[in-house]
Amino acid sequence: MTKRHLILHGLDSTAWLVGSLAAVGVALVLIVLLLRYERRLVPRNVGNTLLVFRLAVLAAVFLVLLQPTFVRELDRERTGRIIVALDLSESTETTDVHATNAEKLRWARALGMIGNPSIDARLDRWIGEYEAGREPDLVDDDETPDPERRRQLAEVRRENLDAIFAEIDRVPRREIARRLLTATPQPLLPELEKIASVDVSLFGGKSQSADPETLERLSAAPPAAILPDVSDLSQGLGAGGGAGGGAGAGAPVIGVVLLTDGRDNSGRDPVGAGRRLGLESAPVAPVVFGSRHRPRDISISAVDYPQTVFKDDKPVVKATLITAGFTGEPLEVVLEQTGPNASGDPPLTKTIVPDGPITQVEFELEADRLGRHEYVVRTDPRPDETRDDNNQKSLAINVVDDQASVLLIEGEARWEFRFIDNALSRDERAELDRVVFRQPYMGVLQDTFLPRRLALPADPADLHESPFAEADLVIVGDVAPEEFGDDGWRLLDKFVAEAGGTLVLVAGKQSLPLAHRSESLERLLPVTNLRPVNMAGFDQTGAPTERGFQLKLTPDGEREAMFQFDTSTEINREIWSSLPGHSWGLLGTAKPGATVYASAYRPGTEPSLEAERQYSVIVHQHYGFGQVLWLGIDSTWRWRHRVGDRYHHRFWGQLGRWAAENKAAAGNDFVKFGPERSDIEVGEDAVLRARWTQPFLIRNPRVKASVEVRRAGDASPRPFSTVELLPSEARPLVFEGRAVSLPPGEYTLTLVVENAPPGAGDLSTSLYVHERQTLELSDLSANPELLKQIADAASPTGSGRVFYPDEVAQIPALFRDPEAAVVLREETVLWDTWGVIALFFGLLTVEWVVRKLNGLP
Repeated sequence: MTKRHLILHGLDSTAWLVGSLAAVGVALVLIVLLLRYERRLVPRNVGNTLLVFRLAVLAAVFLVLLQPTFVRELDRERTGRIIVALDLSESTETTDVHATNAEKLRWARALGMIGNPSIDARLDRWIGEYEAGREPDLVDDDETPDPERRRQLAEVRRENLDAIFAEIDRVPRREIARRLLTATPQPLLPELEKIASVDVSLFGGKSQSADPETLERLSAAPPAAILPDVSDLSQGLGAGGGAGGGAGAGAPVIGVVLLTDGRDNSGRDPVGAGRRLGLESAPVAPVVFGSRHRPRDISISAVDYPQTVFKDDKPVVKATLITAGFTGEPLEVVLEQTGPNASGDPPLTKTIVPDGPITQVEFELEADRLGRHEYVVRTDPRPDETRDDNNQKSLAINVVDDQASVLLIEGEARWEFRFIDNALSRDERAELDRVVFRQPYMGVLQDTFLPRRLALPADPADLHESPFAEADLVIVGDVAPEEFGDDGWRLLDKFVAEAGGTLVLVAGKQSLPLAHRSESLERLLPVTNLRPVNMAGFDQTGAPTERGFQLKLTPDGEREAMFQFDTSTEINREIWSSLPGHSWGLLGTAKPGATVYASAYRPGTEPSLEAERQYSVIVHQHYGFGQVLWLGIDSTWRWRHRVGDRYHHRFWGQLGRWAAENKAAAGNDFVKFGPERSDIEVGEDAVLRARWTQPFLIRNPRVKASVEVRRAGDASPRPFSTVELLPSEARPLVFEGRAVSLPPGEYTLTLVVENAPPGAGDLSTSLYVHERQTLELSDLSANPELLKQIADAASPTGSGRVFYPDEVAQIPALFRDPEAAVVLREETVLWDTWGVIALFFGLLTVEWVVRKLNGLP
C-alpha cells in the first residue's frame, strides 16, 4: 500500500509560524502602500498586474517559510530469521558415560528412543526419582496387583532402560544435538522454519554457515576452518560474523538457538554478546547437552613456559593438570624432548598425588644447547578415563646465545631507579650499565660508585662513538635538561630510528619530560597532552591495592609477553587487577600511530577505546627501525607488595628480552624486516613487517615488497606461500602483510624487494608455528550456569531460560511473530529546490519588466 501526503514542517514550531506570519503581514502592508502610490502614476490595470505578481512572490516566500515536504510511504512486510548455532568444538566429541541416569533418560526421551504421550507422566516420575538419588519403582501402583507380574514387568523395563543407557553411552554430544535438529519424531529445524527463515551455523573458535542437507556430514567431521580446538560461544551468538549466510541473510535476527555444552575458553565475553542481542529484542534459547558432572579424567589443561630463552638460562615449564576423579591417587607426569634436536637424554618424570581437581607440576630445564627444542608434557592414560586424547601437550623453546645490553640513565637514585637497577643487575641475561647524574659524594673515595657523566661524542651525529652504540635497550628516567640536553636526545633519535634500538622513557616528578624543550624528545614521545595526576593524600587510607589508580591492560597489551604474568588470560587479568595502585602519574593522549598497552583505571568507571587513548599510561610506537615505550608512572616498584620480585622482576626481565628481539630482526641500512612475533600458534596470523628508512622511500617511491614463506629444510624452488606487503596507513614507513593458516613447523621468511635495490645483508629470518595451547579438553562437564547468564542477558525481562534436550519442543513458542511491518518513507523537499528558486526569481523579473515598461522607478 502506498500513501502520499504533504507535510508543512514550518507548522511544527509556533514561534516560527508566528514570526513568518508577522513578516508576511509587514510585507503585505508595504505592498498596499506602494500600490496606492503607483496608482497616481500608472493606469489601474497596470497597478493590478503589479499587485498580482507581488502577491505571487509573497505567496512563494510564505510557502518556503512553511517548508513543504512531499511524503510517500510504502508499507511492506519483512520476515525475520532465527540463527541455529551448533557447537562442534572438540569437547562435544565426548560421550558422557559418566552421566547420571536422570540425564541419560532425558536425552533418550528427547531422541525418541523412549516415551510416548501415554507414558510421559511415568517418565517424569522416573526422572524425578533419579534426580533425587533414588532408584525409581518401574511399575506404577495401578498397573497390576499381581506381584509376579509386577516383578516380570520391572525386569523387562530394567533391561530396556539398561539397553537404552548403553546406547546413549555411545552417542557423542554433538550427535545428540544434530538429531534434535533433524532426526527425531518432531525435529526442531522444521518447526522453526514454520515461523521464520532459519540460518544454521557451526562454530568452535570461528563460525561458518551450513545447511540441513550437509549438517550430518559436517557434524561428524567438523571443518578445520571453524577451529574446533576452541570454544567461543560469541561465535555461536553471531559475534563472529560467520552466521547468517542463508536465505534469510539481511533480515533482522529475531532469536538464536544455541546448542552447546556451555564451555567457553576463548577469553571473550559471551554474556556481552547475549546482551547485544537483547538490545535487538532477539532472545537466546540455549540448549545444553552433556552432563554437568565432571567426568573421571586427566588432562593437561595449560603449559606455562618461555618461548625464547638465553643460553644457560634455567627455564621452568609449569603444567596445569585437571585431575577430576583422581584425588589421592599417584600420577606420573613426564616431560620428554622430541623432534630433530632431541638430545637423547632420559625424560624428566615427577610423581604427584592430587589433592583436588586441579594440580600443578613444574620442571626445570637446562638451556645449554642452542636452537629450537621441542617437548611433550604427558601422562599415561588410565583405563577408566572418559577421554585419552587430552593427556599431553606439546611446546617448543628457542635457545639463543645472546644478552640484552641495557643502559640505565637517571637524574638521581630515586626508588624506581633502585628497583629497576636491582631487577636488571640480578638478571644474568642482561648486561647493565648505569649513569646517575646526581649522587651523594663525600670525597672519601676517588669517585662516586656509579658514573655521573654520559660520555657524548664531540660530533652529535656520531652514533658509533656514543654510549648508545652497543645498547639494545636504553632506559631514561627523571633527568634534568641541563644534565641530558638536546645533543643527547638527537643521539637517542638516531639510536632508535637508524640503529633499531629500543628506548624506554620513565616519567619523573621533577623533569622528564615536562621540563624539556627538545624537538627530538617530542618526536620520540608516543604521547601528547601530558597531564600530571597526584592522588597522594586523597583516598589513600586503604590497602595498597585500593589506593591511587590502577593500570588496565588493553587487548594489545595483553598480547605482549612483557605483560604476561600467567599463561591464562583470565588469571593474568586477575593479577593485574590485584596489583597495587599508583598515587602519581603522567596521563597522556596516545599519538595516532601509537599503540596503548595500559591506561589509567579507577573502579566504577566505564572502560572505552576513547578513554584508553585519552588516559594512556604505557604506550608504544615504532620509530624508524626501532621502538619507544613510554611509562607514565614512576612506581612499578609497588608491584612488589607482598609478592617480592615475582611480577616486578619478571616485567623488567621480559622487557629486556623484548628489546633484544626487536634489534635482532633481519635487515640492512635500508630496511628492517621480521615477523611481529617469531613464535605463534596454529590458527594465528603471522604479521610480517618491513620498516624502511624515509630517504630510501623518497628515492624509491614505487618500491614493492613481498615475503616468500618456505618450510625449513624444503629444497623446492617454489615457496610454501607468498605474502604481499602493503603500506600501513597509520605508519607510512611500514609495509605489512599476514601469513594465514600456516601448519605447525619451522619456516624461513625472505623479503623480496622490487623496483628498488634491496641493499646488502641477509633479509631472511625464522618463524615457528607450534600447536595451539588450548583449554578445550581440560574440563568436560557441561556449564548450564554460563548459558543461563547469556539467556538472562538476551531476555527483555532479564529472566531467560536454559532448555534441556527433552524440552526443545517448547523453543518455537519463545520467539515473537517474525512478520514485522516495515514502512519505507520517501521525502521530497519542495521548498529547497531549483524549481522554487526559478519561480521566485521569475516572478520578480516579470514584475521588474512591467514596472520598467510603464516608466516606474
